[in-house]
Amino acid sequence: MPIEIYIDEIGGNYVGAVKSGEKLVEYRLEKKNKTVTIGSIFKGRVEKVLTGMQAAFVNVGLDRNGYLSVDDMIMDRSELVGKVEFPSILDLKEGDEIMVQAVKDPAGSKGVRLTNHVSFAGRYVVFMPNIEFLGVSRKITDEKARNRLYDLAKSLKKDGFGLIVRTAALDAKKSDIRREVKYLIGEYAEVKKKFESISAPACLHEEGNLAFRLIRDVFGSDTEKVVVGDAEIYEKMLGYARKADRRLKGRLQFFKDGVDMFRRFGLEEEVDALLDRKVYLSSGAYIVIDKTEALTAIDVNTGAFVGEESLEETVFKTNLMAAEEIARQLRLRNISGIIVVDFIDMTEEKHRQTLLKTLEEALKKDRERCNLIGMTELGLVQITRKKRRRESASSLLKTCPYCQGMGQIHSNEYTVMKIRAALLDLFADGYENATIDLNVETADYILSKNVLKNDVEKIYVGKRVYIIPHKTYHQHFFIVKGNNDKAMQVPDKAVLLY
Repeated sequence: MPIEIYIDEIGGNYVGAVKSGEKLVEYRLEKKNKTVTIGSIFKGRVEKVLTGMQAAFVNVGLDRNGYLSVDDMIMDRSELVGKVEFPSILDLKEGDEIMVQAVKDPAGSKGVRLTNHVSFAGRYVVFMPNIEFLGVSRKITDEKARNRLYDLAKSLKKDGFGLIVRTAALDAKKSDIRREVKYLIGEYAEVKKKFESISAPACLHEEGNLAFRLIRDVFGSDTEKVVVGDAEIYEKMLGYARKADRRLKGRLQFFKDGVDMFRRFGLEEEVDALLDRKVYLSSGAYIVIDKTEALTAIDVNTGAFVGEESLEETVFKTNLMAAEEIARQLRLRNISGIIVVDFIDMTEEKHRQTLLKTLEEALKKDRERCNLIGMTELGLVQITRKKRRRESASSLLKTCPYCQGMGQIHSNEYTVMKIRAALLDLFADGYENATIDLNVETADYILSKNVLKNDVEKIYVGKRVYIIPHKTYHQHFFIVKGNNDKAMQVPDKAVLLY
């Protein structure tokens, strides 16, 4: 399907979107002054070694120390498994100054994740200066193409470093790949020179911004257009096109219509939709996506789709449509880690196998590494997806200050229980009167349901309790105050409790 790329700078953020056919498949928002980007290289100082965990905390000049584990000493093992001997011991001591690279964004209280085997990603190849290895991306499955690219990389490789050929090299000229390898070797030489001349902690090399990475990683022969809404980014893209990829110049468009670019091209609604739990399919069926601390759970439902054949066929068709959409949503929302999908039960084994094959093929379109584990005895499909950056929603949403991310608030019944406890404490302290400032809906509930009537008649005997409703108060928020004045001053809207 034809690819369209949209890039803009809005409110100090880079915003990028990728469409495949008529559907949005990627959306990223990144701060323009982001302190660390995956791929950036630092001269770090080892602050603490955790011998029992074969890990270390490394000061790279950021707010929090980075974390280096022996398991992360190689940035991405997926292409190297079975071909490179991985280190099992972290041979470091406190005070050592080492070259490290960011491989995973900081998350919560955790610092950036690091590796000390740096690599340089170009459009066509990944250059690894410290690993003796030669390979071709696993996403290239055609054996003839793999052999051709392997031979090409072999002719470019020198002793002491490694190369992995990326999928974009399929359509590239040999001269372009050769030029890129030479450029990446030069970049490493500059980084090495900086490492030897400056003190730790320091940044030696900054990975390109979101706009650059989208062009590097997504732009290809199937890209119809690249629409840019910011003049500065557009000029830089033109410069990059002249230097690195002349095809880009002919497909680069500057958007200057004076309206929001994402709204004009119908992307705004799709971005809003990626925040919803429920995603509807064209048939009327839908999937529900729920995030937990440990994993992401996805449930498939037939919804309004009833089909025209047997129940088994209806379920089968629903599951196939859901498989395609789930693969798109994982990429669009940048959901990573463990994903468990509860497809609708099917009785025929051939349908289950076809479903798994369909899902596997759909996941291959993802730029991040996905692993389809299979289906459990309960019919749950397990997937893992490599985590490097935050989920898309984390840039568009923040935790609700009222429910703290639970998605629920206290019921009226529970709020009344807390009010009652506060009143009892107040009267036990010797107060004769009390006021309750609270949400107007909670006040209506207390007065209409007579929920505190028994307490008034038996416990608060002789006490005056005024309810003061507020439209602006959150539903489970209230303030109980004591008063011993014989003539209480209360607002006109105050209501005496029974």
